[in-house]
Amino acid sequence: MSKDKKKKEDTRELQVSERFVQKVAQQFEAEVGQELDFNNYERTLAQHLFLHTDRQLKEYEKKRQKNPKKQNQAPIVWNNVNMNKLALDAVHRVNLGLDALIENHVHPIPYWNSALEKYDVSLQVGYEGKAYYRQDLAVDPPKNVIYHLVYENDHFKPLMKSANREVESYEFEIKDPFKRGKVIGGFGYIVWDDPTKNKLVLVTAEEFDQAEKLAGSGEFWNNHPLKMKYKTVVNRTVKHIPVDPKKVNYRSFAYVESQEGELEATTEAQDNANIKDIAWGDDDNVEDAEFTEIEEDAEEKKEQKTTKSKKEPEPTPPGPSEEEVPPYYK
Repeated sequence: MSKDKKKKEDTRELQVSERFVQKVAQQFEAEVGQELDFNNYERTLAQHLFLHTDRQLKEYEKKRQKNPKKQNQAPIVWNNVNMNKLALDAVHRVNLGLDALIENHVHPIPYWNSALEKYDVSLQVGYEGKAYYRQDLAVDPPKNVIYHLVYENDHFKPLMKSANREVESYEFEIKDPFKRGKVIGGFGYIVWDDPTKNKLVLVTAEEFDQAEKLAGSGEFWNNHPLKMKYKTVVNRTVKHIPVDPKKVNYRSFAYVESQEGELEATTEAQDNANIKDIAWGDDDNVEDAEFTEIEEDAEEKKEQKTTKSKKEPEPTPPGPSEEEVPPYYK
């Protein structure tokens, strides 16, 4: 690609992302009834969110076109996105300082909402994003946070706080880095300036199993077991960092945490009447999507389950025949 052509594409991409920011502000004001005024940094974060979401939608659309079971579904394009929801969700992610272009900060995943006949784009927060905003909103920001997986041949001994020990700590030694055996657990260690506040968080093998079960599919866990276990350790650990409700963006924190909690709680009800998950297969772009990764044949299993209960399967939603770009993105 020539330098001039690349420059023109970059300029157009910037212009389109700026229009997305304006659209988000307009939609937010219409929904909430208050004016939204991004500062320069927040505007940049919103543009990054558009760029990442746009690329992800294109990737999912390519997969949809290649999958025979998805041929009749509506195209995964901006015209078919529920902008009301996306605008609200985007504002709260931006308020938390999440940068979608940083790996594992935000994972945009589209779902078909048959009630609205639109795709709801879930802006799932990755484990790096959670660690970032938890520390940023902390009452007392930690000096350091350490995460480790523990293997069966490692030496690990928790030293919990007691009458004879003021500081919670641990012993950890990798005896043989090339023959560590299998993973038997993990831990996180939160370090504060005041060492008496230090916190050791233990994550057991049973908790890994529980996280895998909540994922609704074992495919991603089977393909990336260490990555998913490490992510689980991070998520379990950062929950022990107390947040300050007086911080300006605490409202966004509560909003995002509530969404994440609802997503986890409804994992085993993924085949409800209105929402259909379209994130299928093994996708490195949704690395942190613990509660949304589903197997290629998940829809087939749902159909088998429906047949057993003698219910007619929900018809596949029709969609526009061409990939049309909304006026405000042209």
